[in-house]
Amino acid sequence: MTDEIYKYDVRCSTCRQTFKVELFESHEKNLFLADKKDWYCEKCKKEYFDQQTAALTKTQKAIGFPELEGTPKMISWAAKIRGDLIKKVDYLKQSLTFESDDEKKLSDKAFDMFMKEWQKNIEAKWWIDNRQINVRDISKGIGEISDSIK
Repeated sequence: MTDEIYKYDVRCSTCRQTFKVELFESHEKNLFLADKKDWYCEKCKKEYFDQQTAALTKTQKAIGFPELEGTPKMISWAAKIRGDLIKKVDYLKQSLTFESDDEKKLSDKAFDMFMKEWQKNIEAKWWIDNRQINVRDISKGIGEISDSIK
């Protein structure tokens, strides 16, 4: 990486407004990036993330999750993280097989209790701090809930 900072005029791919960007690679590589990359101005970026956040929030509200609290950027990021984590829970739930109806009922109850716990977390910061949760962690949490129900 060079110590020099180069400034280039680029055009927003959405509204076609021209704005400046700072790039830190070699001048030749920067010229390539400035030409080939899709650039978006701050206004268009904000509108896109606001639309995505609204759509995610609407979908999450439909399954019982409240709106998140925090700064707009944190809420946008946390809504995406929460959506990804919900998908992991759904994946785990769909991948399970059961030997009896009683096992399935117990599992469904544990999943419901697990989701109700998550629904209590309305702070965007909580979702961001826990973004590394994986399917194994979710399975462990649901397993502990199942054990406590038995």
